[in-house]
Amino acid sequence: MSKTKIPIKKILSEVRKQKGFPTGPFLSCLTCQCGQNAKGGACCKHGVYIDKESYDHIIKHKIYFEKKMGIKMEEFFDKRWSKDPEYLGEKCIGTRARNGFCSFRSRSGQGCEIVSLVFKKNLPRRMIPSACRIYPITWDKGKMFLEKIKKNCVCVDKNNKTKKSIYKTQKKEIEDIFAL
Repeated sequence: MSKTKIPIKKILSEVRKQKGFPTGPFLSCLTCQCGQNAKGGACCKHGVYIDKESYDHIIKHKIYFEKKMGIKMEEFFDKRWSKDPEYLGEKCIGTRARNGFCSFRSRSGQGCEIVSLVFKKNLPRRMIPSACRIYPITWDKGKMFLEKIKKNCVCVDKNNKTKKSIYKTQKKEIEDIFAL
């Protein structure tokens, strides 16, 4: 049976203090000039662990992804699942890196094909891996905190002038994924 939410016991103050995205998380990610090629996607550099629940949604659209990316579905993912109660569905699988980035990163070098499909077709947001939905927030052992980011992306820019914190700009996603 799939777990509907991931329990969180503590939210570190950095999550509530960090300024949020100026134009919302997904739009900001699609326009951010972070990363070595200044096309964005620094967060996609090594792939992501995908919740079992997200994986099940992705598999329903495998033909779309295979056609769009030019590879077979089994090439998108690692071979082994990890049991982990801190993922929706209580297990996760990693995405493989292609050309140094997550296998779902757009061929154009900007954005994610999972996110793109969800918004184009109004599909469930749980198709997007939890780690991507709340980035740069992350979690481990019931604690929520910020990722350690080397590049000065819009998501952690110290000069960010937005009024809302990253917690507030990501609140809808956080409340869907986590039991607080």
